[in-house]
Amino acid sequence: MSMSVCKKTLACLCLAAIAVPIPSFAQDTAPELAAIVVTATRQETRASDLLADVSVIDREEIERSGQDTIIDLLARQPGIQTSASGGPGAAASIYIRGANSQQTRVLIDGLPANSVSLSGFPLHFMTLAEVERIEILRGPASSIHGADAIGGVIHIITRRGQPGLRADGFIGYGSHDTQQANAGISGGDGRWRFRVGANHYQTDGFSVRRHARNKDTDDDAYRNTGGAVSLSFLPAAGHEIGASYRQNEGLSHYDDSMSAASDYDFRARFRSTAWQLSSRNRFLENWESALRYGEVEDRQKNYDGLDTWSFGMPVDSVSKFHTRNRYLGWQNDLTLPLGKALAAVEYLKQEVGPDRGYTGAASYTDSPDSHNVSALLGWSAHLDRHRWQINARRDRHSDFGGKTTYGLAYGYRFGDGWQVHVNHGTAFKAPSAYQLFMDMGWGFHGNPDLKPEESRNSEAGLSWERGVHLASITYYRNKIENLIDWETNTYQNVNKALLEGVTLAYQGRIGAWKLGAAYDWLDARNENTGKRLGRRARDTASFDLARAWGKLDIGAEIIAVGQRYDDNSENESLGGYVLANLTASYALTPELRIEGRLNNLFDKKYETVRYYNTDDGFNVFIGLRYSPK
Repeated sequence: MSMSVCKKTLACLCLAAIAVPIPSFAQDTAPELAAIVVTATRQETRASDLLADVSVIDREEIERSGQDTIIDLLARQPGIQTSASGGPGAAASIYIRGANSQQTRVLIDGLPANSVSLSGFPLHFMTLAEVERIEILRGPASSIHGADAIGGVIHIITRRGQPGLRADGFIGYGSHDTQQANAGISGGDGRWRFRVGANHYQTDGFSVRRHARNKDTDDDAYRNTGGAVSLSFLPAAGHEIGASYRQNEGLSHYDDSMSAASDYDFRARFRSTAWQLSSRNRFLENWESALRYGEVEDRQKNYDGLDTWSFGMPVDSVSKFHTRNRYLGWQNDLTLPLGKALAAVEYLKQEVGPDRGYTGAASYTDSPDSHNVSALLGWSAHLDRHRWQINARRDRHSDFGGKTTYGLAYGYRFGDGWQVHVNHGTAFKAPSAYQLFMDMGWGFHGNPDLKPEESRNSEAGLSWERGVHLASITYYRNKIENLIDWETNTYQNVNKALLEGVTLAYQGRIGAWKLGAAYDWLDARNENTGKRLGRRARDTASFDLARAWGKLDIGAEIIAVGQRYDDNSENESLGGYVLANLTASYALTPELRIEGRLNNLFDKKYETVRYYNTDDGFNVFIGLRYSPK
């Protein structure tokens, strides 16, 4: 029997195993689903009380998903699309409601983490091992989180120590000689808490370049090793002092974007670090203050050799850059007779290191360091069935002067668990140092005269929550001015963009089954040309199903992505695709379980970037997890 027939037979058997009748809809009295989130208001708020489109991926869902990377996990969330030039470790972009990666604010434990990387922040280099949860805020949020938040915010919150002493770990192996291992130990009492963790991931990968020849036919390997440590001291009730440090480093191989017949081994070395000191103090019953200082650093060294297409032989060319964000923030939360207020000031300095290489390597023609000072106010409250949120922020950028943004939201509860909301907000993104000052040689250079991108977003949503059921529909219309695009060997403010769409989402339980479903319709286009923006599908959908039978947990998911274009001129079409995956776990003991995942059951070959295979077809991963309850 051929390998192809075996794969299809195995896929059919696996699907048959879960094709059991779904019980009829019934009211469930289990606890409600809505999580407590902080990103949408900067204050702890129950998700169902928010007047924004928010998703939360908690640690349980991260482990149950079996995903290898943050990019893979985010690609399954409502309102998000991704593209990647290959598999794990490959350059990747994230589009929240059609906005590009640089128009998305990335936070790590509250620290701004966006870098001069063309993807905004290299999330493809960050592992899931030390992530406690991910909060996703869709829609402009500059009035809350500052620049870059035109499309939304991705907030990664790492794991912390809890009272008691416990250890956890995972080890796994899969297709393409993929190996994964992580371990952690945490503990504490009423005054001290700590956590120490380490992780490693490596894979031989696969040849991602379609129609590759010569060196590009080899597998594109990837490895990533990291660790994290955190410590908290609670001297008295309502007071906490904390410190944390995280680092990941490794090597990612990739294929040439200029030729399918390269004789050069393209690769990138990377190291990302983040550390912070924080103090949270409740001085009065209605006043809590939080002070935070920290740094996030992104270093990359790309070996992107000049090859036969220009010189007739491989020539080493090394381009290097690093970004360091230094952040200082002071936030005050006040409980009022009606609702809560916040007042905060922030200072963010972005330092971009010298980028010097050999022939053809990018360099900067001017000092790209910048800083931003901001002050923000917010008020959220509810009265009877009415809810509202008001935010205003003033940023003063060292290169672009002052900018004021605001957000207004109103919601009304009616019926049994129904809420309707409307909001309007503004956002902006300052040009990156790369767009302003880079110099690639041969006449390719940045543009120091660029203006910030600006957006105005209007949104209306309807949600329903009852017991363990949570459903929503959201319509949005986001207009972007001064859109930055590459034109005539440099960046220009040449375009206007319209991002319009609808997101439908559901999560809940029906009997013993846990269900999740989402559908997105997106019209993302350049208003100057009328053409669709590249790598954004008009239609995407997902469905997942899970159930526990005693010690056995099984799950299935289907992801469907429609046709899209690889460029902004609608010249290069990328076909749609449907993926089906299965997960299963079996509890050997209450703390120890074996997990497995079958990816791409029907061996679908597809591209999210033209000429680059995002997946190598059907693959398997199995692991052993120790996680004390």
